[in-house]
Amino acid sequence: MANNIVDRAPGRPLPKPLAGLTFVILWVVAIVLWSIAHLVTDPQAGAFVVDTGLVLASVGFAMLFIDFARTAVRALLFGVVGILLFAIGDFGQILVLTYTLRMLIPILALFMPVNRISSNFRIFA
Repeated sequence: MANNIVDRAPGRPLPKPLAGLTFVILWVVAIVLWSIAHLVTDPQAGAFVVDTGLVLASVGFAMLFIDFARTAVRALLFGVVGILLFAIGDFGQILVLTYTLRMLIPILALFMPVNRISSNFRIFA
């Protein structure tokens, strides 16, 4: 019989206080960015400031539902990739990329609690 059980512990666990601290720091930075965005005179730069806050808030929300340190590092790296993609979309005036990322990034963050809850269910086992 084939063993199709996935390793339930990929690395060392992420301490909950560290996840909570990361959540608070990222949300505080996002709120500050949203608060100062109206002071930016360039429209593309102002949109980039708002979009960077969106990425930071989404990654911060997702950090509350991450169990392992390796997954947390990957989430932070994906946040950096999201900020780079927003820079390309905002400053290059690629509206399709910008609006797609504005929808996709919060949805992916909202999938984190769903993924955590549903990972305990077994459908065909």
